[in-house]
Amino acid sequence: MSDAYSSPNDTHSHHAPASAPATGTNGLAVAALVTGIASLLLLWLWFVGIPLALVAIGLGIAGLRRARSGAGRRGMAITGLVLGAVTVVIAAILVAVGVSILNSDEGKDLRSCLDGAQTQQAQQDCSNRFNDDMNN
Repeated sequence: MSDAYSSPNDTHSHHAPASAPATGTNGLAVAALVTGIASLLLLWLWFVGIPLALVAIGLGIAGLRRARSGAGRRGMAITGLVLGAVTVVIAAILVAVGVSILNSDEGKDLRSCLDGAQTQQAQQDCSNRFNDDMNN
């Protein structure tokens, strides 16, 4: 079909309007966000949460590099990176608190009590005594 203002030989008569360049997908940024959220939610399973946090940090950095080259989703990459870092910081704090508790006098008493406990009931008694000492 031709319109009244163009000839059949006119190849330039129907141009698409200029549009902004399409941004590519940035799967690394999406993966960083997903693993960052999962690492924070699964931190209580330290053997899952901490590795996921490290993966989120790596994917976040890679996603940021890809976003700089025009792939987009920079915010997702940053969020995944930050969530991974927050998970690592929380894990470090929990480890420090745990180590300080176990190195306290009460913690040393608990370890020596558990070492001498021969039965499940004796171990439970050690645990109850430790909890009572920590609460007082």
